[in-house]
Amino acid sequence: MEIKGTEMDSIEKYLELSRTCTELFAQSEELPLVLDPKELYAFAQKSGRRIGIVYESHYHLMVVDVVRAKNGSLFAYERLMNRVMRGAVVIVPYYNGKYILLRQYRHALREYQYGFPRGFGEEGISAKENAGKELWEELGVQAEKWKSFGKIVPDSGAMSSKADVFLAELNEAPQVIQEEEIVGHIALDWEQLGEWIRDGKITDGFTLAAYAKMSLQK
Repeated sequence: MEIKGTEMDSIEKYLELSRTCTELFAQSEELPLVLDPKELYAFAQKSGRRIGIVYESHYHLMVVDVVRAKNGSLFAYERLMNRVMRGAVVIVPYYNGKYILLRQYRHALREYQYGFPRGFGEEGISAKENAGKELWEELGVQAEKWKSFGKIVPDSGAMSSKADVFLAELNEAPQVIQEEEIVGHIALDWEQLGEWIRDGKITDGFTLAAYAKMSLQK
């Protein structure tokens, strides 16, 4: 089968990305990445699969790697990368003794979810600055105090990104902002937050991970 120009472009872009973002292409004895152009083109031709960067948007890159199994055979492995390598942020807004969660429609699930505000990283600003930007955009407030809870990995099975978690003590009540499928917010104290998680009302993985981080420091 002849390799189409778009497939060649996807491999060329992939190889360029491997040279500029070396941390995302670290070699491992477990599943070594194939980065030899001849092998990549040969695999694409034999398998009929698109290899390399197969989709890109303002936010994401969909990458199909070729990896070598321990028996020497090759197979394709997909992963999703953030366009900005800084990663995402999760903000835990805290005001007047309660934690603020957004009610937001999630297209991927085709349903509403409750969860802490979060957002993609942005080039040229720190994770904390990005958290402040997201807080303002989604709740219309600023934080009086910030506390970092470190990083979480939302989905290591498919995504290469990490997210920084911050507690934000607000200096005023959050506003009702309806954008980006956000339809409102709710304020829960620590006991209520735990009850909602236990009862399955909160299922967002970012929120659950942030809750776990905070629980260990209570």
